[in-house]
Amino acid sequence: MMHDMDKTIASLLEALSFSPNNMRLKKHVAELLQQAGRNEEALQQWQEIFQQTEDPECLVYLGTIYYQLENFSRAKEMLTQTLSTRPAADVYLMLSRTCFALAEYQQAGNYYLEALDRDASLEDTEYQQKLASKNVKVPQKLGIDGDGGAGMQDDALERPRVSFKDVGGLEELKENIKMNIIYPFQNPSLFKTFGKKVGGGILLYGPPGCGKTFLARATAGECNARFINIAIDDILDMYIGNSEKNLHAVFELARKHTPAIIFIDELDALGGSRQQMRYQNNRMLTNQLLSELDGVESDNSEILVLGATNSPWFVDSSLRRPGRFDRVLFVPPPDLQARVEILQLHLKDKPLEALDYVKLAKGMEKFSGADIKAVCDAAADIAITNAMKTGKVRPLSMDDMLSALKKVRPSTLEWLQTAKNHATYSNAGGAYDDILDYFQRHK
Repeated sequence: MMHDMDKTIASLLEALSFSPNNMRLKKHVAELLQQAGRNEEALQQWQEIFQQTEDPECLVYLGTIYYQLENFSRAKEMLTQTLSTRPAADVYLMLSRTCFALAEYQQAGNYYLEALDRDASLEDTEYQQKLASKNVKVPQKLGIDGDGGAGMQDDALERPRVSFKDVGGLEELKENIKMNIIYPFQNPSLFKTFGKKVGGGILLYGPPGCGKTFLARATAGECNARFINIAIDDILDMYIGNSEKNLHAVFELARKHTPAIIFIDELDALGGSRQQMRYQNNRMLTNQLLSELDGVESDNSEILVLGATNSPWFVDSSLRRPGRFDRVLFVPPPDLQARVEILQLHLKDKPLEALDYVKLAKGMEKFSGADIKAVCDAAADIAITNAMKTGKVRPLSMDDMLSALKKVRPSTLEWLQTAKNHATYSNAGGAYDDILDYFQRHK
């Protein structure tokens, strides 16, 4: 495999000698050199690119290479410069590791927390143990306190840096969210004049892979609100009563930091229909969620609870009553405009021929965002296979995309059929009218 990569790099370097100002090609060569462990050569390429373009992204690559070459002081210099233009989670994490290598342990801990604040998925328990060995404390999101209950730490709060401008298409849905969520947060006095309170609960439902979580983050970004993303494993506990305490801790944290948005993914797992539950513990957890939403003993003003589910028909009917999740929004598969923008997003860093994005997007009716990414990945595999056979790298073509499109089926079809059945035969209250409207528009 390495021999094949060396052949590919040699071919690209030859092409670069004929087109030395082709920055896209030069970046691709630099990345491949870095992947191949040829760091000195990669360093030279990135330095030349930075001299010609002053692209701050080059500093990230330079910092990473200096780190790999164990020139930690130089790595820190490059990465620190990056923060003014690209304060991203991966940069903070690399800075943390660099400071740790320089024995600047407290600074390493601070940068690590900044990284997690921007992207909680970067959590590394092994690295946290290394920090702890140097007396650097990294608070956990959920920890059991001395009474056996959960205490949620402030680092569970996020300040999302995405907004609706990062969400392609879905204009009607975004306008619905603005009216139901964002405008009340931005103009609380106006809404209170007409007896409308800020906060409450909204249920987002739709097929998997269509961006419900991203939409929730963007909503928090639009509101300039704190965001608490709750997964099932943050709440559920094997010991009786602790799951309810964990859930209460989430709401207490939000109440201390208003305005706040609590996002509960897989709501049907926490608030499933009690009639279908076999175990008392599960019913108790649903009851706790109802109690928190009602705010009988606490003030829930300026707290919005966003729930997301792929199976709204399994959510307990009591959760849909006024004051709880009484507003329900359907998140459909991406529309044409959204599909075009998702395609452009996933293809932007790949060598490309001219592509007809609209034609491709029209062929992706009912594809989820994840399905569209799968098409782009499959097309890249075709181009890579061709390069391995010929020893020459060529841009990804329209034919590659169309061939890949034939291999991927929309993953939403089964969900849509199930949803259509519920909307047709179990829609007495009009809860699923949005689904019927969707099928009317997509016959």
